[in-house]
Amino acid sequence: MHTNIAHWFHNSALQYSARPALFAANCHHTYAELLQQVQQLASAIDRHHPDPPHPTVAMFGYRSLTAYASILAILYAGKGYVPLNPHFPVARNRHIITLSEVKLLILDARCTPEAQELLQQVPNPLIVLLPDHPTRPDWTGSLQTHRFIAQDELFSQPAHILAPKTSHDPIAYLLFTSGSTGVPKGVMVSHDNVNAFVSGMLTRYQPTCEERFSQHSDLTFDASVYDQFVCWAAGATLYPIPEAMRMAPASFIKEHALTFWESVPAVIYFMQRLYQLRPGSLPSLRWCIFGGERLTLEAARLWQQAASNATIDNSYGPTEGTICVTGYFWNPARSETECLNGVVPIGLPYPGQSAALLVDGELVTPLDGMRGELCLSGSQVTPGYWNNPQETDRSYFEQMNNSGTTSRWYKTGDLVLWQDGIGYHHLDRVDRQLKIRGYRVELAEIEHVLRQVAASDQVAVVGWPVSADNVTCVIGFVCGSKRSDAEILSGCATRLPPYMVPRHLQRLAQLPLNANGKTDLLRLADLVTLPAQEP
Repeated sequence: MHTNIAHWFHNSALQYSARPALFAANCHHTYAELLQQVQQLASAIDRHHPDPPHPTVAMFGYRSLTAYASILAILYAGKGYVPLNPHFPVARNRHIITLSEVKLLILDARCTPEAQELLQQVPNPLIVLLPDHPTRPDWTGSLQTHRFIAQDELFSQPAHILAPKTSHDPIAYLLFTSGSTGVPKGVMVSHDNVNAFVSGMLTRYQPTCEERFSQHSDLTFDASVYDQFVCWAAGATLYPIPEAMRMAPASFIKEHALTFWESVPAVIYFMQRLYQLRPGSLPSLRWCIFGGERLTLEAARLWQQAASNATIDNSYGPTEGTICVTGYFWNPARSETECLNGVVPIGLPYPGQSAALLVDGELVTPLDGMRGELCLSGSQVTPGYWNNPQETDRSYFEQMNNSGTTSRWYKTGDLVLWQDGIGYHHLDRVDRQLKIRGYRVELAEIEHVLRQVAASDQVAVVGWPVSADNVTCVIGFVCGSKRSDAEILSGCATRLPPYMVPRHLQRLAQLPLNANGKTDLLRLADLVTLPAQEP
């Protein structure tokens, strides 16, 4: 039995019923109001999806009231949620539905156009809940494979689930990350993993019910879990950043006097270009948490000047480690000298979590100046990949401790350096993974799709810009394809999320090779030539 992560919200809903839990569609929604919606929807899920062999439910939505209520309702019903992203290509969302084996999907009405196209391509019948529609809309008539249930049927009976069910299945949610074979990998994140994380964050930040938390990332990015459940555990208010303001949120931060900010560092550079980081311009912020990609010294300095009353926490953690596992508090008096290569350290493991280095195949406690692949252990390390024992065995392992007990470890694929008195510095990816706007990307997955779309085995991609601290796109190289650049890029766009589609393609007679006969990626980077208007 596992304590349901929705208990964080439920306890606050009972204690702070009249306080706002969420600001969405320009309106505050109290804990009591959101709880009522959650109870109604959870009861409907339970009536229409009681089958224990199918422990997950998909949610297709933007960061809306319906989306947040749906996530909580799925959890209240004792299920794990699988978020789908309306910004992703139909093929990717369809693949996630197939891989996760969901039988029920909850639809946010704002995603209706994308959902219609998706449901036309999903071969297996789904039960689709439509909590935003009073009656079944006309467009569902052309989708006879699926069963659609609108408000008139969903909420025809009184709610019978009034509190989160104790979960018999450990999965709280499934998040699908980039996979080297072109197939996304579903990371199983357990209730125990998230409960350990939230408990740690409450101790780390000591948030109160007066806080105002930002919610910047898509719901398919695990930072969204950070924002939601740490906020609701404190009885505070969640403020999703409007889509049009996500990369330029200064006015939203100031208008709503946000106190907690969490995002990828790329936001800092966008705001700086728009002159939104004037010294002292973000005085309400108390805590600013950055993660998902490297935080540079310059970015930290710019943000600290604007948010002069805040403490910056540079966090690090893969999805497999449940959001964040290490952190480093920026200190204006000393941190500039503690950076390595102009990058802020990722610091020390959180209490209850462990880290070590894999060096020449051996797991070792690091000494000063030692570098190796970072490995993680502790209560936040996830169980593995959904229905993928081969990938699980490749990335997770067990190690006997000196006490004779066994610990479970996850190999992050990140090359790090340990420095006494500071902690870990992130150096690079061991396996060519990149972070683009906070999303984890394996270049091999893009190459896999590019190879198929171009009908050529001679393809490669590199992150760009190579010398920058934050990669913003990828450049593709293609040899011997008879298809046009437009055809190839269009094909990629139907298979990959926008941030993974190459910004440009370059044609080569053949790919350069290094002394080992492998594609010379450094040479490829030197060959990049961009159109004159590109930076």
